[in-house]
Amino acid sequence: MLSMFKKFFEGSGADNKGEDKDARLRTATCVLLLEAATADDSFSDIEQKKVVEILKSRFGMTDEAVKDLIDESKRARQNEADIWYFTNLINQNLSNEEKYDMMKEVWEVIYSDGSLGEFENYVAQKLYRMLNIDHSKFIELKLKVKNEIQGA
Repeated sequence: MLSMFKKFFEGSGADNKGEDKDARLRTATCVLLLEAATADDSFSDIEQKKVVEILKSRFGMTDEAVKDLIDESKRARQNEADIWYFTNLINQNLSNEEKYDMMKEVWEVIYSDGSLGEFENYVAQKLYRMLNIDHSKFIELKLKVKNEIQGA
């Protein structure tokens, strides 16, 4: 009987577990991007376009799927007291290189409006520590994105 309940709550097979894990990772990624985008208590059109662009590129999603992911991520974030749940999920499932790619995308969202506010910087600092990213790599990614934005 216990195994029947366990099977019900875990899903009915490895494929479902993989899909659930992928969905949770997409949500976690989106939450972190939204955290960066809304650090200054606004979600500008430029930031929104950048988040959508990143999610479409990273996950091969349609506009409608990205909209659904953003809505789901907002709900998921409201249900968690802190972003630790999302960064922990990412730490458990992504390599350092994948986390570096994600941190670069966070910087792209932050710099999408051409500036770095103090709250955005705070969120970026918090994320790099929670994602266990090397400080020198964190600064390297920041400068790379900043130079790309200024050079564009």
